[in-house]
Amino acid sequence: MSRWLRTAAVAGCTTLLCTTAAFATPAFADEPTGAFSVSPSYGQVGETVTLTAQGATTFPTDGTASVTFNQEAAQTVDSVSPTELTVVVPDGASTGPVAVLANTTTYPGPTFTLQQPTTWTASLTPAILDYGHRAMVSAALSTGGPLSGPVSGVTATLQHRSSSTGYWHTATGTTPKSTGTDGRVRWLVRPHTNGEYRVAFEQTPTYAASTSTPLTMSVRPIITVHHITVAPAQVPTQITGHIRPKLSGRLYLDRRHGHTWRRIAKTSPRHGQFSFTVKPLAYALIRYRVERPADAVHALAFSRVLNVEVVNRELRYGDTGADVRTLQSRLRTLHYDVGPKTSFYGWDMVHAVTAFQKVMGFHRDGVATTQVWKSLAHPKRAHLRHPTKRGTEVEVNLTKQILMIAKNGRIWRILDTSTAGGYTYTDSAGYQATAVTPTGHFTIQYKIDRLVKDKLGTLWRPSYFDSSGDAIHGEGDSNYGGDVPPYPASHGCVRITDLAVDRYYNVLAVGVPVWIYH
Repeated sequence: MSRWLRTAAVAGCTTLLCTTAAFATPAFADEPTGAFSVSPSYGQVGETVTLTAQGATTFPTDGTASVTFNQEAAQTVDSVSPTELTVVVPDGASTGPVAVLANTTTYPGPTFTLQQPTTWTASLTPAILDYGHRAMVSAALSTGGPLSGPVSGVTATLQHRSSSTGYWHTATGTTPKSTGTDGRVRWLVRPHTNGEYRVAFEQTPTYAASTSTPLTMSVRPIITVHHITVAPAQVPTQITGHIRPKLSGRLYLDRRHGHTWRRIAKTSPRHGQFSFTVKPLAYALIRYRVERPADAVHALAFSRVLNVEVVNRELRYGDTGADVRTLQSRLRTLHYDVGPKTSFYGWDMVHAVTAFQKVMGFHRDGVATTQVWKSLAHPKRAHLRHPTKRGTEVEVNLTKQILMIAKNGRIWRILDTSTAGGYTYTDSAGYQATAVTPTGHFTIQYKIDRLVKDKLGTLWRPSYFDSSGDAIHGEGDSNYGGDVPPYPASHGCVRITDLAVDRYYNVLAVGVPVWIYH
């Protein structure tokens, strides 16, 4: 093999004359006598290509042959054998024929395509992602020089390298794409762990291959804590939740102290579930959060902040204070009818707590005991049996003795109620009757916007739902809310407090469906 630098100008003879001369004189053993191929047939300046003689062609091995790329002389030519040369594509080369000059004879070869260098831009949004969410990876390919502008039709592959494996592979769930007319490609990804993405653009005969620099992605686990707003003082209370994905390792319970967070407990989740026990000592508003430190696989993650009101007394009718407002706020969140905002424990609060006790299956006395406070953290939920997707409806659960107003298929308000007591009485016509609230599907048929009196008692602003005179109504009681007992006591109607009647009289419009069931 020989290697040299050639700087002299290429001899200026035509192909026809040189060919004629070759036939007119005896051929030298190291003079090309036929065609040759170029492999690869495209590339960039500085790359090495191989010229392979075909047929009877041979190349000089004494270092006298030179090669041009579209008339630009190559500076580095290596003779591998009489049938093979390796050549470095020279500066200034352009797309065009390759030629070999040997002993004043020039032989044109096939066309060599000079690849244009490309540039790229790439982005990852967002760079910190919550587990299970998706991110967008986008990249654009362009070229400079005479062909400046976006490059379309180039195949691009999205590659991923996990922090746990360390090697690049095609990103899971993605397929190669071709750049559009704007040179762009995009992928939606849903990574499970920390890692990196990059975009690899394949080469074409016209454009060189390129690969973007890595884009770093961090994935945060999702820590969910179950809702809790109150905790009784000096009583152990559980703060529970779960983490996705189901990771092992330490979790910490943080408590806010002034402007800083302090770790006060630690645990390890089991099957993605965790639990902390706290025992606050006195009345206060305490802020908690759950923390998982960063590791090589996942980023640092925090739960939402729990604002826990520590309560230190039972609440009953006539009490006042901030803890009354806290209790009211929690019941309102659970859709119980608590009336207007107040710090006074009045009849609205008594009946809201009673309704909550009915749903939970507790003793029904309207007193916010420690049992009530603790249950507010993880309450049972009332459910509709006949939800409708549109409009307002009413459901009365005779077993639980509650009335639910629903809007568009969701519970809007839960009210304390008292229905028929099952006893025997003498009706307005003088006959013996049994106090039974009818079950089935009804509608509000007509209403009377005043106090109605008859032999069986008084009805405040009744909304009648059947032809027998059964209605949803108040009592017109002098204490304006106290005469709804926590047990079935009516002749057949659905009794609610006068305060509730006044709030929902217009909601219980004619035509509103009413479902009554055990």
